[in-house]
Formats: sequence, structure tokens, C-alpha cells
Amino acid sequence: MGAVRNVGKAEAPLPIVMRTFSPLLDISSVLPVLSEIAIFGGFQEHELHGILKYLEESVFKKGEAVFQRGDDPTHIYIVKKGKIDLLIDAKEVRVKKKTLVAGDCFGEASLMAMHPHTATAIAVEESEVMVFSRQALMQLQKQDSKLFSLLMMNIARELARRLELTDEILLHYITTHGDVQPKIV
Repeated sequence: MGAVRNVGKAEAPLPIVMRTFSPLLDISSVLPVLSEIAIFGGFQEHELHGILKYLEESVFKKGEAVFQRGDDPTHIYIVKKGKIDLLIDAKEVRVKKKTLVAGDCFGEASLMAMHPHTATAIAVEESEVMVFSRQALMQLQKQDSKLFSLLMMNIARELARRLELTDEILLHYITTHGDVQPKIV
């Protein structure tokens, strides 16, 4: 079960920086890593090459927000190098949900749900991130529906795994703290 830690009082939101992404140029360094990423699991090498043309990349400085809670989702993010903290806030309390490392993917739940981000993602150190934009997903759907379907199936599987983990955390909390009825807002 993943560790969830209270990391203190919620801080004021970081300034929003308009982020630009660049085409992914160093394909040889990324290709071996892509097959290890859950949302690209089961892809053949030619399918990974097909995905590469849709990926872009950017660098986030230490302390820089990738996105903040409430932001509209625009991309699926993949950590290429570095570390990103996923933080959730509630009533002046900030909790670290997870530290993401190379190969970890995030932002896909909000993008798929077309719902604002429920967490804040902040670079713990200078981090290189690959992205798959909403526009790229729509292009993929039009240009290669089979590859798009495989990607959507993998994203659905990954989201189901995360939901199962959330269930485990909730059950652990209830068994540890007695018969507490969670308040669903």
C-alpha cells in the first residue's frame, strides 16, 4: 500500500507559468523506457514508434508546479527524469499522495474525465517530463483507431489499479480507526 503523508499546512498556490512543450527529439533514449510505462504496456515496437510522434517534452525546475488542483487538464504526463510530488489539499492541510519517478504517468484521470485536477503536481528536483496532449490524443484517434483503442484500454487498466489501491487505503483507515463512516462530499 502506498504511503500517504501529511506534509503540513497547505501553502498558497504557486504562480502559474504558461508552459510550452517541445517535440520529443531524442527518440533513442526514450524508446526502451516507453514499453515499461503502464499505459504503453503490450505495445509492439512499431506501435511505440507510432506513439513517439505525438509526444512532447519539457523541463520543470525544482519547486515548479506542473499543474495545480483546479487547473483544467491538458496533458497526460510521464516522468522521464527526476521526481514529481503529487499533493492533495484540504482545509489548510497538504498531504503527499505519491512521489512520481522516471516512468510514472500522471494526469490521465483528469484528462479522461474532463474534470479539473484534484491534486497539485510539483517538481521535487529538476525534472524532465514527456507529455501527450489532448489534441494529440484526438489526432491519434483519427489517424490510428487501433492504437488509440489499445492506449485507452491501458489507461483504463491503470485507473482501475489506482481505484483498487484507493479502496485498500480506505479499508486500512476504517480498520485502523474503528467503524468510522467516511463523509462523501
